[in-house]
Amino acid sequence: MKTLLALLTATLASAVVAGAGTTNQDKGATAMLKAVVHVNFADPERHEDALGNIENILKAVPTAQIEVVCHGKGINLVVTKQSKHAEKMEALMKQGVHFVACENTMKKKAIEKDALVSGVTTVPSGAIEVLFKQQEGYGYFRP
Repeated sequence: MKTLLALLTATLASAVVAGAGTTNQDKGATAMLKAVVHVNFADPERHEDALGNIENILKAVPTAQIEVVCHGKGINLVVTKQSKHAEKMEALMKQGVHFVACENTMKKKAIEKDALVSGVTTVPSGAIEVLFKQQEGYGYFRP
């Protein structure tokens, strides 16, 4: 009995040690990563940081599904005449990143759909879109 207990203890200890060096990022190569990026801030430098974060996510997990939800003050990121990052956004869209603009915010600020960066789509409510994405299993990320 002591031998069996010692064997089980040794087996459990080696399993714990073997798994100790494994991180969630190591598993990222095989796991599907889904993220909703919440942009409701006007600062162009933070917009740039957010886009950089997305680039880094895609470098680590090229198959990641990412949706960027822009509403409130964050709508400036996706409005052609106000965005300082249209080219970077277009490059990210070519990698499969989806950018969406809140129709509630657009109505409030009198922004027409044709004023958005090419490829940006709209949703009725940015806040609700973030919640729906979380219900669909998307991780929440706010830079």
